Amino acid sequence: MSIRLRIIVSSATAILVLNAISMIFGFLLFWFIASPLVGARLNDNLGNIAARYFPLGGIVVLILTGIGALLIVGLTAKRVTGPLMRLKRAVSEIRDGNLGHELVVSGDDEFTELAAGFEQMRVRLKDSTKMKERTENERRAMMASVTHDLKTPITSILGYAEGILDGVAETPEKINEYAAVISKKARSLQMLSDDLSLLSRLENAQLPLDKTEEDLGALAAEVATEFKHNEQDMTLEISVEAGVKVLVDREKMARVILNLLQNSVKYAKPEQAGPEVSIKLVRQDDEALLTVSDKGMGISQGDLPYIFDQFYRADASRGMQSGSGLGLSIAQQLIAVHGGKIWIINNPDAGISINIALPIA
Repeated sequence: MSIRLRIIVSSATAILVLNAISMIFGFLLFWFIASPLVGARLNDNLGNIAARYFPLGGIVVLILTGIGALLIVGLTAKRVTGPLMRLKRAVSEIRDGNLGHELVVSGDDEFTELAAGFEQMRVRLKDSTKMKERTENERRAMMASVTHDLKTPITSILGYAEGILDGVAETPEKINEYAAVISKKARSLQMLSDDLSLLSRLENAQLPLDKTEEDLGALAAEVATEFKHNEQDMTLEISVEAGVKVLVDREKMARVILNLLQNSVKYAKPEQAGPEVSIKLVRQDDEALLTVSDKGMGISQGDLPYIFDQFYRADASRGMQSGSGLGLSIAQQLIAVHGGKIWIINNPDAGISINIALPIA
């Protein structure tokens, strides 16, 4: 029932009930006053009785009617003002920054609809605030990580460049050695710049895909074989099922595989003679399952949910490794835009397995 209808019904009910009570009370009052005159002729004394006692009865009836009306109006006002006071308190709580204060109003009138709308607004505002705080924390963490990743190679470049300029590198061999370090550090800066640019385009949905039908096993083997040429001490095992076709952007998918290989090599155990990496591809129903496994340091169970976060490094030993910390995050987003899934599990013996599932073309 609406508030307007409730007030109308309440007022009408109050008038009808009070009128009925007044009539009954007036009748009873007149009857009891007239009862002592039963022995007399009522018709002869009716005018005198009415003239003497009706004003008093009328005053009493008016007083009782007023009291009853006040009680009914008070009850109606309480039912109306109660939800308003709770709404006022909820507004004050939100104004003071307490977004956890829940507004509960039961019923089926406009106040209930207003309270429900207000509660939805509070929940959305709370979620928005949490998202804003998380985004701000991620931005700060990203800035700190980028600053760290920029500072190290820049310091090396400046140091070796000044060594050449100051004559510390006196021989051609020493100059070439310093120049090689400068070139290596400059390439790492270029990779970081490329990663940040690619990540920004992914997050803003500004990365076009040139999809073609590709043999995923052949592509993975090609990228892995080329990668091994630069990692002479790496042990690489390739086992791919032939003819598993997927619809992908060849360049972007090659980037994903490269990032996974770099991650596996980067976190090899120090006591190992070299990184041990394997690539496996099988067809599972209507999906192609690509797995890149290693026998490196592995990841703790507590770190697994965050391993795809930007700049996330699982522990102190991983934090000492080179790289932008964006490889897995980029891989995850590239797989997502291809309609696939990516996840990580710890191997029973050592290391991790990174799994990619893509729809079969």
